[in-house]
Amino acid sequence: MDTMIEILKYIQSFSNPFLDSFFELVTMLGENIFFIAVIAVFYWCFNKTFGYKLAFVYLTSGAFNTIIKEIVKFPRPIGYEGIRSSRIKTAGGYSFPSGHTQQASSLFITLMMEFRKKWLYIIGVLGMLFVGLSRMYLGVHWPTDVIGGLMIGILWTITVVKIFDWSKDREDPALLGVLVIPMMICLLLIKTATYYKAVGALTAMWAGYLIEDKYIHYVTKAVWWKQLIKLVVGLLGIILIRVYIKMLLPLSIYSDFFRYALMGLWMTLLSPIVYRICKIEERETLKNVEN
Repeated sequence: MDTMIEILKYIQSFSNPFLDSFFELVTMLGENIFFIAVIAVFYWCFNKTFGYKLAFVYLTSGAFNTIIKEIVKFPRPIGYEGIRSSRIKTAGGYSFPSGHTQQASSLFITLMMEFRKKWLYIIGVLGMLFVGLSRMYLGVHWPTDVIGGLMIGILWTITVVKIFDWSKDREDPALLGVLVIPMMICLLLIKTATYYKAVGALTAMWAGYLIEDKYIHYVTKAVWWKQLIKLVVGLLGIILIRVYIKMLLPLSIYSDFFRYALMGLWMTLLSPIVYRICKIEERETLKNVEN
């Protein structure tokens, strides 16, 4: 423990206003808002299948991270003498492994596996390392948390991508139940808001995936201004559900599950229906798909 404290003190010895702002910004690459935006852009506008894949990696990784934290129950460095902790609002729950580092690893590894570009490898590696460093610089995670988050994020992502590709090759999204169902069962054991949010969104995404794949057949391609409308309408819907539905529900983990499930359904199923009704979907492309 003394060694880890000294490492954090050494990292923070370089503190200055520029680095404070820089690492506050970098750490956001491991937060929900950033992931939702990235998944939304891919799912609504460019590549529906990859959007699904990215969502499943992100949500299962987040749920698995919470399970490990609840088992290990390792305290954070917050409050230790000589360690300055900031952006504490992003540091909920236990310390090991670092959720931000794990989620950033999940995002960048998925992108690297999908697109296999040298420039993306460089950005991905730097992104993962800098997010991990930001958590130590901000004094909310130990070095072991960051290393654990990095390793678990990489291994978990590779596993989930393989499972997703397997279900896609068999043209049966129901096979993703091997990931979703065990995590639904763990709702009986893991009674935290973070876990209920992740599994709520995951369950709804899976249900939306099954229904959309069979009945909706949403088409992502459209002219640029229609893409922009889709993003504005879609993200506005997510914000309304996340912020305003919360005001209507009692504070509980079950309300969190419902709210995030509604967000998952909106993203995968309800918003595509809205786009089709409002004729935002590209008609010529849709006709070609149907024919």
